[in-house]
This record gives sequence, structure tokens and C-alpha cells, in this order.
Amino acid sequence: ASITLESGLKISLPAHAPKGVFMDIGVIAAAPAFLAASGFGDCVCSSVCQVDWWMSHRLLDSFYDDGPYLLMAEDEKDVFAKAAGIRAGNPDAIGSLVRLLMLSGLGVAITGVSNHGSMGEHQISHYIDCFAHQRHPGTLHGEQVGVATLTVGRIQQGLLGRSDPPVMQPTRIDEADMQRRMGPLIAGQCLTEYRKKTLDQAGAERLNTRLATIWPELQRECAAMIRSVDEMKALLEQAGAPTSAADLGLDVDFYREAVNHAHEMRNRYSFTDIACNAGVLADFAAREA
Repeated sequence: ASITLESGLKISLPAHAPKGVFMDIGVIAAAPAFLAASGFGDCVCSSVCQVDWWMSHRLLDSFYDDGPYLLMAEDEKDVFAKAAGIRAGNPDAIGSLVRLLMLSGLGVAITGVSNHGSMGEHQISHYIDCFAHQRHPGTLHGEQVGVATLTVGRIQQGLLGRSDPPVMQPTRIDEADMQRRMGPLIAGQCLTEYRKKTLDQAGAERLNTRLATIWPELQRECAAMIRSVDEMKALLEQAGAPTSAADLGLDVDFYREAVNHAHEMRNRYSFTDIACNAGVLADFAAREA
């Protein structure tokens, strides 16, 4: 379960599954359209999550399970085909969306982790919620996830589209800057998690060796999972969801900060971490608007 600590930091903690879920589709369909669009934004990220999770597994030998993706595959196709109906409040489309969200939750119960639906893009949304404060435009988590999905998709596809693998450098941690941005308490909590995935010189060399060995193979594997940024953007637009920081009403400079630093919050290795360790994350962030 996603839990907000007393400090304001969002983390994942073990929780038991609900005994049942009861929803009135008519009520949900009649609700303001941005609510359903937020739910849609939380679904469109699946391919980005899978690429992040698979890359982490291939580089770090960490746990991976494609079960949730197999479980959701047919329902995902159905929901994406009905994207315009989400915007229109069509009960059939809303019912399909609710089912897909429930299946994603079931995936957590199967694997014991939420990685299949929450990787680099969710970290960006969490950063916004934790640190925007008075700059927060009041947007919902799923709306932010949809925008961040496009951002992480651009990072993934930008790096994977290169003939040579990125070259990892040891992680540089600026504790004073983290404390300035996050406050001392949350910065300390984040540092505990961040240090679990940071690279020293030996770690960077190990990843560079692995990348050099598997790069063409990893590119092919990820290509089979990738949904293009243009396709994801079109789906979000059909569903009436935001597709940029400007659409969210979020200060662009702060959004770029979130892209640059959200990976510091959790011990989940994503393409934002790769871009950071390769020294190119700031370049990707600067292109966001």
C-alpha cells in the first residue's frame, strides 16, 4: 500500500488485500471527467514501468515477474480502445477502466511489490506531491503520473535508441541540496533508501561491463515492451488527461526539478537513475515543458 508518513514522505508498505471492492459504475461515470482521466493516467504507464523493471532486473539481477502484465494484457487493450469513452463518461468504458485498475492492484497481491505499475514515473508524481507545497496546482496523482509517463518514456527511448550504451559514473550525492529541497527529516529518510542503489567506482564499472555485454540484447528486449511516446500521448489526450507540466498548471522549473531528483526518493532503479549516473538526466529534464 502507498502510505504517507507523518513527515509527508510517500512510501510503500506491506498490507493485506481487501476482502471485497464494491463500486457503482453509474456514479463513477457521472463524476467529473478529470477523476476518470486520472485513473486512466495511472494505467497508461504500464509499458514504461515494464521497461524500467526489466532493465533493473537485467542489470542488477533483481526480482522481476511478468505475471501482472499477462494478467492485464487483454483488459489493457480494451481500455485503450475505449480512451475517448473515458473522457465522455461512457459507463462501459468506465467499467473497463475500473476493472483494469483492480487487476493492477491484484498484481501487487500476486508479486508482493508494486513495480509492475510504479517505477520512475510514479517517483516523479510522488516528488510533486511531497515537495511542491504552495506551488502544487491541486492536480491528482494519476494526472501527474500520465505526464511523467511521457517524460520517462522519452528518457527510456532516448537512451535505448543510442548505438552505444550509456557510461555509468559513481553517484554524486549532495546532501545539503537534498536537505534544502526536502527538509532535513525527509532528506534523511530518502538518503537511507537512495544509498541502497547508488554506485561507487566499483559498482559503476560492474554496470558498464554488464551494459557493454548485453546492450544490443537489452535494446531488443525493451523494444518488444515499449509503447511509443506519441501513442501514449494520443491515448492521454483522447481520455482528456494532461500531457505536460503546463497542462497540469505546474511551474515548469519545479517539474524539471522533480524529473532531476525524484529518483532520490526510493530504492527502485529506473532509467532516470541510469540517466543520472550517465550525466544526462539534466539534459532530458531541460527539454520538458
